[in-house]
Amino acid sequence: MFKSTPQSAQIMIIEDSATVRDMLAHIIRDDGYQVATYTTAVDGLKYLQSSQPPRLILLDRVLPYMSSEEFLEALQAEPRLSAIPVVIISTYLYDEPAPLPYTVGYLEKPIAIDDLMRVVRRYCD
Repeated sequence: MFKSTPQSAQIMIIEDSATVRDMLAHIIRDDGYQVATYTTAVDGLKYLQSSQPPRLILLDRVLPYMSSEEFLEALQAEPRLSAIPVVIISTYLYDEPAPLPYTVGYLEKPIAIDDLMRVVRRYCD
C-alpha cells in the first residue's frame, strides 16, 4: 500500500546507528510512509528549520554533538515545530510513558515491529 496523497505522512528518524536507522526506515517505508533519516540531531534540526514539519519524529535517546534534550528544547523554541509528536527510541527502560519533557512516549530497543507501526499509525494516519 502506498500513500500518495498530499497529506502523506512524513516521519523523521534521528538515530546515530546506521543499522537501527536503516532498519526503521525500511520497515516504515514498506508500509507506504515517507521517511527522512538523520544521524545527528543537529542535521535533523537544520532540515526542520527549512522544510515542512513531519507528522512524527523518532528520536534516539543518546546522540552525538547535540543531546536529545537540547533537540527537544530547540523544537519547543519554534512555534511551528513545537507540536510535532516526538517518540524516544532507546535501550533504556522507562517507567513513565514520556521519559523526557516534550515527548509523547518511547520505544525500547530492540524495537518490536508491531509497536513501531502502532506508533506510526497513531500519529500519521
